[in-house]
Amino acid sequence: MNTKKISRIAFYAVIYSVITIVLSPISYGPIQVRISEFLTLFPFLDYFAIPGLFLGCFIANIFSPVGWIDMIFGSLCTLIAAYLTRKMPNIYLAPLPPILVNAFGVSLYLHLFFHLPYFLNVIYIGIGEAIATYVIGLPIFLYILKSPQLKKYFE
Repeated sequence: MNTKKISRIAFYAVIYSVITIVLSPISYGPIQVRISEFLTLFPFLDYFAIPGLFLGCFIANIFSPVGWIDMIFGSLCTLIAAYLTRKMPNIYLAPLPPILVNAFGVSLYLHLFFHLPYFLNVIYIGIGEAIATYVIGLPIFLYILKSPQLKKYFE
């Protein structure tokens, strides 16, 4: 793997982990809006966002109150969501995999840790993911797609 590819992976990992850790009061727990999840749209254009997001999520989840469970299973949910985002037919559907995979997947262990009903946790995580991906991420992503100076970095 060449330096450019490694740098792209590292870029996504650093941005994801730093945003998550800096905003830790809203990034962890049964009710969360993990702002860094807006980056889960980037696999739509950039394959190297997939391993970068996985690595960034793993690093960020070192600081999770759930510990190793979040490091393993949260990171795997992010990996699956990023892969599925890559397969979406258009950018408007790209937020759906992160919303659904995290809402149903992360809630599997968070409801046990925080003693909340599973489906209530699904709603909380799903709303947080929708805010991060549709409300924050999609406008950023659409701006990038309309900007020739920014779009060239993904070609």
